[in-house]
Amino acid sequence: MKKKLLLSACEDLIKSFNPKKMTLDSHADEQLGDADSPNADPNCVFIKQVFYGCVRHKEALKAFMSAFYNDMAASVLRSDYTLYLIITYLTFFRLEELGFNEYRKFIESQEPDKMTGFLSYSFDVARLANSTKWDWIKLYDLDFVEETMLGPIEQHTKAANTMRVELIAKASGLAAEKEASDGKVGLKEMPKKPPTVAVSPHLTRPAPRAVPEPIRIKQEVVVGKEPTYLERTSLEAVQKTKAARLEEERERTTKKYAESNVQEFKLHETRSNLQRVRREVEEKRAKELDFDKDKRAPPVRMPREGATVKLNTAAILREDSLYKKKQEQEARQIQAYEAELRDSTEFHAWQTEMRSKDIHRARENVERTRVLAKLSAEEARRAIERQKEDNLALASQIKEESDAMMEQRALEVQMQAMMNRRLVEDINEVRDHAPREAEAKLLEQRRARRDEVKEDIEAKILEKEAELEQEQKEREDKVRQLKALSEVPRKHVKVFDPTESIGLGLLDEMSLVEMKERLSINKVRAEEIELEKRGEISVAKHKKQTDLMKRVENIKRIRKAAGTSNKEARERRKAMEVAQAEAEKQLRDEHNMTLLDTLDEKRRTRQAEQRELEEEEERRKQNQAFAGQNAHAAEELHFDELLKGAEREARTRQTEAQRASKMYEETKRTERTVVETTTAKRESRKKKLFAAKADELEVKRKDLISRQKEEIAAKKAAFLVQREKHRTVKEKLVAFNPYASTVGKLAGSRTMGGGSMTGSVRGMEQ
Repeated sequence: MKKKLLLSACEDLIKSFNPKKMTLDSHADEQLGDADSPNADPNCVFIKQVFYGCVRHKEALKAFMSAFYNDMAASVLRSDYTLYLIITYLTFFRLEELGFNEYRKFIESQEPDKMTGFLSYSFDVARLANSTKWDWIKLYDLDFVEETMLGPIEQHTKAANTMRVELIAKASGLAAEKEASDGKVGLKEMPKKPPTVAVSPHLTRPAPRAVPEPIRIKQEVVVGKEPTYLERTSLEAVQKTKAARLEEERERTTKKYAESNVQEFKLHETRSNLQRVRREVEEKRAKELDFDKDKRAPPVRMPREGATVKLNTAAILREDSLYKKKQEQEARQIQAYEAELRDSTEFHAWQTEMRSKDIHRARENVERTRVLAKLSAEEARRAIERQKEDNLALASQIKEESDAMMEQRALEVQMQAMMNRRLVEDINEVRDHAPREAEAKLLEQRRARRDEVKEDIEAKILEKEAELEQEQKEREDKVRQLKALSEVPRKHVKVFDPTESIGLGLLDEMSLVEMKERLSINKVRAEEIELEKRGEISVAKHKKQTDLMKRVENIKRIRKAAGTSNKEARERRKAMEVAQAEAEKQLRDEHNMTLLDTLDEKRRTRQAEQRELEEEEERRKQNQAFAGQNAHAAEELHFDELLKGAEREARTRQTEAQRASKMYEETKRTERTVVETTTAKRESRKKKLFAAKADELEVKRKDLISRQKEEIAAKKAAFLVQREKHRTVKEKLVAFNPYASTVGKLAGSRTMGGGSMTGSVRGMEQ
């Protein structure tokens, strides 16, 4: 397949893909068929690879295409987006695999104008490194971008530029050819004269220029005669001459500056403050290295008469509220003491004792729980083993039942298949006759329904025509009446009277004179209310200021009393702390002496026991020396004692195990009883709670219904009362001003008449 057709097939496949309707593999298999087998068409394989690659690298290709269309918007078309997308994939992901020659065939298969811009942009490595590379780094690794994607681009940049120049030349040739073909359309072909051939004249040819002979350069060194002045002097003479000349120059320079009137130079002295700066820095560092100095800041000197603190309103009210709360708390304590006639010290002592007992009981419970946990772990292990055995038995039973059910299922399937075959036979038998009968019956029903609908439609059409004819007659009659009314001339004369109202019958209707009078009255009333409010504000401010002053005086008094009481309390606390420290020190000394006595007593007891053991050992050795023949009997006695001790230990372990088992069973029984009792109580409480809530909901529902009924009845009554009041007021207004009511009625009838006339005219126009 040609390259152009191959790219076109890739473009069609990508455009027809919709990920919302079909998956990637399904779409490729539907459009291309089998492209994965070894004998598949290479063109289909290439199209599928391009399709998969464009979808896989969609984000990277999208980033490049966005930058490409943004920078080259004037020379590319949006309709070629998919074509550029495919060529971008081949350029950055398949160039090294395809090879530049194959890639060149793909580029040359398209229009040169499109490809020149693409090549100039895609093979510009500097532009890609500054723009698209940063978007690719977000998707791929830096090494992959630089080596796999941009590496082949850098490698084939020169070849791409050469191809771009050829495409530009090709595009220019095609354009020139097109222009030439466009210019010849519709013109008659004219014969052409043969072009003039230039013939060179017979001129004298210039003689060739003679080339000069090259200059020979001698490659030798010419040495002159040996100098003779070396024999007239020696090295010692040169040194002496040099020393004499140096001494003469030194004397001349010294004499020059000695005879000068300028200030003498002090070149042997050095003016520098380095030593002084060094000494200051060392003193400063020495001060910083003084670790024994007191680092504490000097204490703040407080004024003897006390600091003056100005309180704002919030602080005054806050502190006054705090003092009032303290007073209320003290009053409650006094009332409680007067009512109960006892102090709470005994209660606090009892409370402390009971808390200590609770802690001791809690520790015992923790130990008992630990023992029970060990026993529970053993019981759980045995229960797990029993559960495993039961599970094995249950699994074997389920397996047997499953085999039986499978056999029964096979029998049911056979029975169902037989019934289905019978049903199919019945259906085939009915299908030959029933459809035609049903079709004939349905046709008959449709014919009857058609006749009924046709008759109904004809009757309605006649009825509608009669109605339209009657409506047309009524419209013509109304039009004639309106024309007669409009032809009668009317004169309307309006005279403005400021003492009369407009006469529309509104509730707040008044004349201009009455309105001005009421406005003046309202203005005077507002001024009076403002003056009264100003007086009230002034009195409230004065009261607030007086109350704040009283609160400040009370705060000062309470502060003074609190300061005195706090000072006395601090002195008493310090005295108590000193006495307590003395008592603790004395008690500590007594305990230390008791401990020393106890240690001495233990030391003496241990020494006495050590002496007794040594004496006993000495006696045993003597007895062994005198009674060596009884060693066998002593050994048998020793083994008998060991056996008896082992029996006693086994008996003790058995007794402890039985006691622990009884305790475990008792604890388990008690726990089960407690759980059952708690569960029963919880269920009972839950039932009572649900019943109470149901009763409460029922009561609230009935109450809500009754309130809604009462509210509806009240609204109805209020509506009736308001309607009665409105009717009464309307009657009074009519009785008070019959002229206004008459004018209002005329205006209403005029409005209704105008509306009806407009409607009649519109009906006539229709």
